[in-house]
Amino acid sequence: MKIDFNDDQLALLKEILNEYAEMCYQEMFDYKRIAVEAEEKFVMDEYNALAEQEEEHFKRVKSLAEYIVKYEDLMRNA
Repeated sequence: MKIDFNDDQLALLKEILNEYAEMCYQEMFDYKRIAVEAEEKFVMDEYNALAEQEEEHFKRVKSLAEYIVKYEDLMRNA
């Protein structure tokens, strides 16, 4: 599959993905902080689970951003 982006679109896509990855990363730490501060175990468990989900989401977004960079390199060298 081939998708054609102009340079501005590709730059914007990379910027958006990187900003979103950073947001996911921050959410993960916020959830972990809340879990550490929680007094009840069930609250701690819930926020730890949310942190794990956000970490997985971060990894997927970061992977997509890396793929876009590889795609850009490939298309420039084609």
